[in-house]
Amino acid sequence: MMRFKGLALTLIGFFLFLSAGMQSAEAATPLKKLGKAPFYKAKALKADDVYPLLTRLRKEVARGFSLAGAPDLFEPFLEQVKKQKPEAVSIQPGQTLQWMMFKKKGRVRITRDRVWTGKAPFEAYRVVVRYKDADYDFIVPKICFNISLKEITPVPKPLAPPPTAAPPAAPPQEEPKPLPPVKEPGTPAVTPPAPPVAPPAPPLAPPAKEPEPKVEAQKGFLVADVGMLGRFDVSAFGLLRVGYRYKFHEKFALTGLVGAAPLLNGENDESAFVADALCTYYPVSNFFMGAGVGLWAGSSDSKADLILEIGIPINQAPQSLNFELFLEGRSAFDQMGDWTKFGRWGWGLRILF
Repeated sequence: MMRFKGLALTLIGFFLFLSAGMQSAEAATPLKKLGKAPFYKAKALKADDVYPLLTRLRKEVARGFSLAGAPDLFEPFLEQVKKQKPEAVSIQPGQTLQWMMFKKKGRVRITRDRVWTGKAPFEAYRVVVRYKDADYDFIVPKICFNISLKEITPVPKPLAPPPTAAPPAAPPQEEPKPLPPVKEPGTPAVTPPAPPVAPPAPPLAPPAKEPEPKVEAQKGFLVADVGMLGRFDVSAFGLLRVGYRYKFHEKFALTGLVGAAPLLNGENDESAFVADALCTYYPVSNFFMGAGVGLWAGSSDSKADLILEIGIPINQAPQSLNFELFLEGRSAFDQMGDWTKFGRWGWGLRILF
């Protein structure tokens, strides 16, 4: 009983920490410095250089819009920069950005809900795109070219004028009847020929749309887990796993992990090999939940487990490693009727390379 109290207290503390993280899940993440993960390094970017650079990086910029969930805005954004020079602005500390595109290890990525917390304003260019009854306010920092969406403003619809009274209808006028043709003596009457009728013009074909740029599939990255698992009043295990994650959507990811669960304490249990597959969902940027299946293989017995996870990202820095804290519970499918006895519960640190 005593050997498991430490693990139980750790789990309670982790639950409290996780609850505090969920309360701030909707808060914007601070952005303190620009230039560490630039989309394109530019020391003195001029307004006239923005459109040529967008044309040069067209495929990568289109990928950034697609990852941000706004692929339809890429062409209007490019057209607006082409026909009107961007406006130079200063972004003050405290202003927020809905999303920002950047590059990490040569790959285009997106970060969301960022607030500028630098000591001074940063210089940028502003591009406003009107699309489907809304104005999209884009910011392009001069130092890094990390195109960002600042805000969306609905365009007010013009009010319809009040209806005016219709003028009184004029009495119908009779059309003058045509005079009969004059017939000279000894000459037959001649009826003037009807004017020729022009054939209807063929319908114009709709203009051909330019093909949209193809978007490459997003690649995955390596992950590693370090943590602890335990069974109530029975045993305690370490948790060491490595694997590969594929984030096929901004909110969904698949992860495969293999590793070991060495027995740390307990006489009625044994160390095990683990092989797990997890599907993770990020409803907001600062919280995730997951579910999956796994193999728990000891020297004397092997079982298939159901795995449930919840957790929070510790950081989301594009220029370095990222870390997540997770709380995990797992139980064999044939022992779920008594999960309090056979289930294993614990926590860990996940490293995203």
